[in-house]
Amino acid sequence: MLSFLVCLQEFSMGIACGWIGPMIKNFLEDPNSQIKATEEECSWIASMPGFGETFGPFLSILLLDVLGRKIMMQITAAIFAALWIPVLFTRSVSILCISFFVFGLGMGTCNGTTAVYLGENCSPKIRGIFCSASVTSFYLGVLLQCTIAEYFYLSYSAIATVNFILAFCGLITCTFLTVETAQFLMLKGHFDKAESNMMWLRGTKNKDDIITDFENIKANVASEKLKKASYRELFFTPVNFKSLIIVLTLNMVYAATGNAALFRYISVLFPQNEDFTSNQVTVYFGISQLTFCLLASFVIENVNRRSLILFSFSLFLVCHSVSTYFFYDAANNESPSKYGLWIILAMVCLYSGFSAALDSVVHMIRGELFPQSIKPIGSGLAITTISFTQFLTIKTFLMVKSQYGIYMNFLGYAVCSLAAFWFTYFFLPETRGKTLIAIQKSLEKQK
Repeated sequence: MLSFLVCLQEFSMGIACGWIGPMIKNFLEDPNSQIKATEEECSWIASMPGFGETFGPFLSILLLDVLGRKIMMQITAAIFAALWIPVLFTRSVSILCISFFVFGLGMGTCNGTTAVYLGENCSPKIRGIFCSASVTSFYLGVLLQCTIAEYFYLSYSAIATVNFILAFCGLITCTFLTVETAQFLMLKGHFDKAESNMMWLRGTKNKDDIITDFENIKANVASEKLKKASYRELFFTPVNFKSLIIVLTLNMVYAATGNAALFRYISVLFPQNEDFTSNQVTVYFGISQLTFCLLASFVIENVNRRSLILFSFSLFLVCHSVSTYFFYDAANNESPSKYGLWIILAMVCLYSGFSAALDSVVHMIRGELFPQSIKPIGSGLAITTISFTQFLTIKTFLMVKSQYGIYMNFLGYAVCSLAAFWFTYFFLPETRGKTLIAIQKSLEKQK
């Protein structure tokens, strides 16, 4: 049930983010489109979720320990459903931008909340599987939107209506089935309720089955509450600062490798040709992401987090380098090989697939490296960092494409992939199979 609720939140985000790509293609090129937009306007529509998501985590920081994880999840579910009302009834680019900015606020709040929610409720043995399942749900929503655009021929209004119904169903389910975490209930002194919720989540009626974990969490919460009394101790103890720097840097360099930009602009990345349509490309892209997310859910707890990240960044470097070469060749050769498009498509789909799988790990690390006292703040700042970096890559993508050539985007992503590999190799600790308490102790021992 826990995984299902988080997956619903991610699915609602996925259908909204997946909607943007095919719609931008229509706004720019379809003469019958109900909305006409320039490249500049489309770049704002595409980047507004990332811009809003930059500020959303601050709502998590301010409210997560006040309202609780349960209420925050319900609020974000309401935002995801409400998004489709202005989309359905407006044809204004400005209102779309405002609507997706608010949606981005919800995304940032939701990501901060679910990272904490999963980190607090999942045992180390299944934490990776649950995080992977939630990310897979996001890309399932994306693939649904790509498939609708290519094969169902629904109108702008019909797609918005379908999306509203799906998001509203998620809101109703989240409203009635979300359970508060034991850590938050203990933080508020509700120990009996915390014990009851913990037994329900573990699927047991025997208190002895949870007593060891319950007492460990209780002691940890009490310890972290004492730390909150000192602002300086909260932010400037070496282990807290180390966790903060590692997570923020990892999120920044990961976002700089370009997945968000390709995700938004995949429908306009490839010129129209006899081999495939732009909507077919989005479907290939979505299938790749979903497939690799599903594969990740089976291997994520059997492969070290650090090794998986290092391999992924190495693959990103190869994919972006190959794409740079072929896009450069296409721009400077009057008769580029038609096989170049297929090679680029293969590289983009391979990159996007591994990036989607890596989302699970990056999302998980947000909830693993921070102690209880700074978890909401740390997760919020991490999401702010990744969101703002993604906003920059999305907003500048079309500008770089127009002024310097699309290959320059990929060259920049290749350089960022190399930097991400270097940082991971030297600074990221391994967290697989460790409790949150054990992870903090290992960080304290590192120099």
